Amino acid sequence: MIYALGAFDGFHVGHRQLFSVAEARAEENNTSWGVMTFLGHPQELFNRDSFKSLFLERERDILADYFGIPTLCRIPFDRKLANMTPNEFVDFIDSKFDIEGLVVGENFRFGKNRSGDTDFLFKLCRERDWTFDALPSYRMNGTTVNSSAIRDLVDEGHVPAAGEMLGHPYFISGKVTHGDARGRLMQYPTANISTEQGKLYPAIGSYSALVYIDGGWLPTALNIGHNPTFEGARPLRCEAHVIGYKGNLYEKALVVFLIARNRGEIKFSSERELAAQLRKDIKNIKEVSAEYISDNRGAILKDFEALL
Repeated sequence: MIYALGAFDGFHVGHRQLFSVAEARAEENNTSWGVMTFLGHPQELFNRDSFKSLFLERERDILADYFGIPTLCRIPFDRKLANMTPNEFVDFIDSKFDIEGLVVGENFRFGKNRSGDTDFLFKLCRERDWTFDALPSYRMNGTTVNSSAIRDLVDEGHVPAAGEMLGHPYFISGKVTHGDARGRLMQYPTANISTEQGKLYPAIGSYSALVYIDGGWLPTALNIGHNPTFEGARPLRCEAHVIGYKGNLYEKALVVFLIARNRGEIKFSSERELAAQLRKDIKNIKEVSAEYISDNRGAILKDFEALL
């Protein structure tokens, strides 16, 4: 089997180039292909308090299906793996997987202290009679596409730019749990989406989003923040008002695709002022969502429908 090997936090457009080469090499060698990645991003082990992943494991499963990856292998990244020398790491994957070739990015590093580079990996592959490809970094509009750049964009709330690098909208997922029910009392019921440790949530504020429910895409007002209008300290919340939806969302698993950031979080002087702003937000969100769906980018959403 030919494997594309990497941390693959984002499964972005650059990673798609690696997948295409792995698929092509597999066809040349009359074999299959897949992706070999890690269970737990390496940076989580060394920067557990500060590092946030773009996507949770279940979200990477959705993306693997979206990209048409036939086999996704995850290697638990722990201290034992991190302390392997480059030779030991390649011996390890050789013993675990049926490898006929590897495809990596030109900046791929492996082994203890990231001491192995692509030149050394090429030597180890040649010794095993494996094919080997190291692809140059993918650039978009003069900018290198990588997961770090995408994390920075998401962290700053620039979700359209992050979506361009990903090749699809950034999304969050979670089960709908009970909240304070204030939105329902204000005629804007919201689904309180559970947040999870290790997931990167965009900068606090109001977002235009889309949710696929009951066979259709519905515009959604997503608020990420702490609800400063109301008294009391609150942890980070993701609250989605699915515009036009009348059903019960409690305990459902939602996947919310972020299209644009409308504004930062505001502390309003009253619920009446908040409701007035929500009316303005919803009008804008309907327009932004309709434009996205009618644009060519809306075709991307069709590929997700069968996965949701």
